[in-house]
Amino acid sequence: MPITHIVQGPDVTSSNRTAPLPSTSRGFSPWTPTKHCGQYPSGVIDVIDVFSGGTKEEIRLITTHIMSSPGIRQYFRQRESARRLAQFMASTSRPSRAQSVMTLAHVLGCSFKPNHFESVVHQLSLKEYWTSVPPLVSLARHQCGRTTARLLNWKMRAFIECQRFGRLDQVLEEFARDNVQPIRRTFHLLVSGHLRNRDLNSAKRGLEMMETAGFPVDASTHALIAITYRSLGLDPQVHARAFQALRHVDARTSTRVLNSIVQHFLDIGDERGVTNYIKHFGPVATREEATHKSGGTIPGADGVTSPPIHTCPNLSTLPLVPPNAATFTILINHLAKQRHFHRVHTVLDRMVEADVKPDTGIVAALIRTYCLSGHDDMAVSLLAAMLDSEADARSVTASLRVKWVPHTPINVKGINLTVHVFNAILGRVMEIRGLSGARFIFRIMLSKGIQPNETTIEVFLDYLDRTEHVTPRQLIRVLRSMSPAIHGPTVRHLNIILRNVLRRKKYLVYGSGWDATASKFSLTREHKPTFPEGRILLNTENFDPSGDLPRHRHSRYDAWLRPIILALSRKGVKTDRATIAMRLKQEATVDPTLGAAKSVFSDMIDQGMHPNRYHYTSLMDGYARAGDMRGAEQVMRFAKEAGFEPEVVMYTVLISGYGREGKPELAMRTFRSMVSAGVAPDVPAVDALAHGYFAVGAYSVARKVLLELWPQVKPFPSGLQNVSLQRLARAFRHSEHIRAARKEPLTQLERRLFYWKLRGVLQGWRYLQGLRVPSTFSTPS
Repeated sequence: MPITHIVQGPDVTSSNRTAPLPSTSRGFSPWTPTKHCGQYPSGVIDVIDVFSGGTKEEIRLITTHIMSSPGIRQYFRQRESARRLAQFMASTSRPSRAQSVMTLAHVLGCSFKPNHFESVVHQLSLKEYWTSVPPLVSLARHQCGRTTARLLNWKMRAFIECQRFGRLDQVLEEFARDNVQPIRRTFHLLVSGHLRNRDLNSAKRGLEMMETAGFPVDASTHALIAITYRSLGLDPQVHARAFQALRHVDARTSTRVLNSIVQHFLDIGDERGVTNYIKHFGPVATREEATHKSGGTIPGADGVTSPPIHTCPNLSTLPLVPPNAATFTILINHLAKQRHFHRVHTVLDRMVEADVKPDTGIVAALIRTYCLSGHDDMAVSLLAAMLDSEADARSVTASLRVKWVPHTPINVKGINLTVHVFNAILGRVMEIRGLSGARFIFRIMLSKGIQPNETTIEVFLDYLDRTEHVTPRQLIRVLRSMSPAIHGPTVRHLNIILRNVLRRKKYLVYGSGWDATASKFSLTREHKPTFPEGRILLNTENFDPSGDLPRHRHSRYDAWLRPIILALSRKGVKTDRATIAMRLKQEATVDPTLGAAKSVFSDMIDQGMHPNRYHYTSLMDGYARAGDMRGAEQVMRFAKEAGFEPEVVMYTVLISGYGREGKPELAMRTFRSMVSAGVAPDVPAVDALAHGYFAVGAYSVARKVLLELWPQVKPFPSGLQNVSLQRLARAFRHSEHIRAARKEPLTQLERRLFYWKLRGVLQGWRYLQGLRVPSTFSTPS
């Protein structure tokens, strides 16, 4: 259906629907198979829909009508025809119809075997309709009187994808109840699920159960652990075992393992380590050519090559591993993150040399790259090229007010349009068009029958938090409105809300801007913290869904967050490393002695999670806020010993800390040390240095810092040469990221307009949940 003919809002009745059923309380007229839905008459779809939601009397009339209509009966009385119909329904935007088909066919006397259900479940998995899998597996047991290991494995996989980790052990109980012997894949799914949930102890227990069942740990097990270990951080022992296993697993698994290890090293910033591993992908480059082709390493953002952080095992005898599309997706995402946009096309050339076909992941990575580099026309054109026709493509580009680019860097024809592509562009479209842009994207998804996922909600919440600067209560209300469309809230959604609360709390405790610090050293102003002593905004139990819920609601945030925490707790979701990093900041604010923060840091390590830069930086910030600069510097040394070279954020924490202590000369010394170490300063680092001089009344020096260092981080606007220090500082900070620059407080009218737009977006979201294809479509205003 052309996008230009799609309207806002759902169309409850299908445009090709006829009146297929005999007269009932709903007034249906006799069925005539004049219209078709795909390869099936529309009357077939009608009987399925009415059967799934009809009354007992309507269902009785439907079954009678089917038995008297040969054109419909053939799809429900022959089990192979019914299986094919269920598979077709599983591939549509209404996957629940697949279960209705199997149920209706069974009512009409069709006898299924478990393998018929397995084929339907497999189709559901291809479309990632995981919520529909567990009830269908239960239906198979009810109809067939038994189940199979394959069906129960699909059920466990579905629980993992839906993040219902508390149900994994229950599936094992079903194996015992139905006298079905689990296989090695069963235990591999169990272990991978617990690792994805950051539950190392349960994963170890799963390995013990696997060995007890007669499946010793082998090469495939080590490969699986390496693939799913990312949420816990980089572990050299895990990688060493995985490397030993590469010679004994198939090529596809080898590629996944090597991709995972490359991603782990990119996560910790060990770019030399990445180069050591990536050269073992073939046929992109042989071992002798790899270093030359890659320039010796993947340089950092400042162009400086860092030494390897972790030693790599000897892979001289390892055969070359074939790369896949995910390999190049990882590289493109990394280069975009490091702002090395000019090297992305080199990666695409290597992909062509390796004869790797691009997929949805490649398209999404390219869209993110073009959005970050300011090439909105190319990003939108990539999405538009995946639509049905050139008319649709031009309609989308015109609606988003970008130029249509007919020639994209890759040929996207034949690549399935999935939710991942929309997630990649959603954030940038909202930056261009605001909430109207989100509504526009949701309508295109609706017209294409594409369901949102948890990342869709994450991108939307992140925009509301960073750009619209909504309150925590608004974020919570939006999340509670949107999460029923997926599998409920995730810990990443919770992290966005916690980040918002902590930013507010930081402002209330420490103030904002240079004046907040300057008042501490002023002879004429009294320093009064705006946050009453002893008051807290958030209970620390809110940072751990797997722990006990707060018994006492210290603030309204505890009450607002309680349903989200409860939902995560019921699913057995464990806290992740990002949540722990924010908890470190929370504890440092509540307890300036940092006793609780140190305990959280130690507990994280005891749980098997490896700290990253964010954890060390959060701990450094806690010491710096408490005035213990020696402790902050010691944490940075610990981070370096752990393999994390100090980067600009860590140095900025020290520079800001010395500035708050009224020691600008030490702040300058730290700034010089940073430059000497080859770390390029950024806007926050220069701002922190100027802030240190401003705090002690050295206004002329603060001005000179901005004028002299501004050109080192970005072009200096000539019109600001003679403006006041206040205006100069604001312009410097504001231009750090124009798209996400902090807005002035909204007026009453602006606030009402924002709420009106937000209601419209949520209304469109509810339409998307139903996924009823509308007939026309309007562009955003």
